[in-house]
Amino acid sequence: MANASLDRIGQIKGTGATDALFLKLGIAELLSAFDRSCVFKGKVKERNIKGGKSAAFPVSGKASAAYHTPGNPILGATNSPGDRNEEVINLDGLLIADQVVYDIEEMMNYYDVRQDITHQLGQALAIEWDKRAARVIHAAASRTTEPLAKTLNADRTGHAQTLSAGYAAATKNAKGDELIDKISSIKVDMKKADVPTDDVIAVVGPEEYDFLLDSTRAINTDFNSGGGENGSFASGRVLRVKGIDIYESNHVTQAAYTNVASDKNTAYAQDLSKCKALVFHRDSIGVLTLKSPSLQVTPQGGDFNIMYQSSLMVARMAIGMSVLRAECAGKISIP
Repeated sequence: MANASLDRIGQIKGTGATDALFLKLGIAELLSAFDRSCVFKGKVKERNIKGGKSAAFPVSGKASAAYHTPGNPILGATNSPGDRNEEVINLDGLLIADQVVYDIEEMMNYYDVRQDITHQLGQALAIEWDKRAARVIHAAASRTTEPLAKTLNADRTGHAQTLSAGYAAATKNAKGDELIDKISSIKVDMKKADVPTDDVIAVVGPEEYDFLLDSTRAINTDFNSGGGENGSFASGRVLRVKGIDIYESNHVTQAAYTNVASDKNTAYAQDLSKCKALVFHRDSIGVLTLKSPSLQVTPQGGDFNIMYQSSLMVARMAIGMSVLRAECAGKISIP
């Protein structure tokens, strides 16, 4: 029997793909990029300013006491001259995330594209905020220069711990245990530097967070109460280690960053390619904000809209970050 001559109703002009003319269903549910949480925001010292290009934070030291020698006048020699310095945070250039949408194409689209675009522009700024904060905390942890001169005010430098050579090949359980050891060592070093460790937190990468879940000490009932208050293997959560709150972020490990002309704070130039955890107090770094994240959209009927028949959307912020107290920051790295 001969084959039937089919009229392929999906073809264009009777040739090519047999489904080219079939209906393309438009689903209004957007498959947009997943949000990344802004982990570091709210956990460091932030200050809003209304004007100016920088802000100075005074650095002061401790005073010492001494016995008075009978008959000698008291003339301030015990603590004079004073031991003071300052940390200056500069505002960087205006940081933007922008996109232009052709009006007629937006009207022809079957879903509201503008809402998704503005959301993603805001997310771009949030991610950049978090990445910068991680680099500046790393800079604080890496600082080895004392801000003050007197021996009494020594040990105001960053803290660093290096994981063992066998860490890479170790089991998840062993990796988690070693991470806890290093976090604990940094906490002890901070205590020696008079850092109030009740407010210290640790941020680790996703892999390290998983290693902590496999640790025999992070959520094991022999080391924690039996009610699961510190998280559980089943829930996939670890709340605290040695009294330090644990968070995870994709920005703990970053490629080396080189400052550009609009970067006005040298602390941004860091290499976090080997960093696995950051342990810090909120006073470790400071963030200046001249303009909080905001959105601008060109108005309908405006010059830009008429000239290009398009809408311009710009998310913007003006901030600056730098180190305040290096003794409040620590880093854990692989060799």
